[in-house]
Amino acid sequence: MSVDPHNEDLAARVKEVEAKRAAGVPTVPTTVANELATNPFCRPHAASLRKTLGMENAEDVAVFAETRKRKDNF
Repeated sequence: MSVDPHNEDLAARVKEVEAKRAAGVPTVPTTVANELATNPFCRPHAASLRKTLGMENAEDVAVFAETRKRKDNF
């Protein structure tokens, strides 16, 4: 959420995971479609992610690297 706070699919997934954890239900497995919609490492092309990072005109690899850097320092 810190790098893609405007991603509605991600917000829904967070709520789903929180509910499952509270109920003691496993949160895995997931689907490739779910990961493509919510995982920032699968979405370097996404405008919302790029805007949050201030990298609207950067190449995908640079966006991916910045996302990784932020995770390393989270």
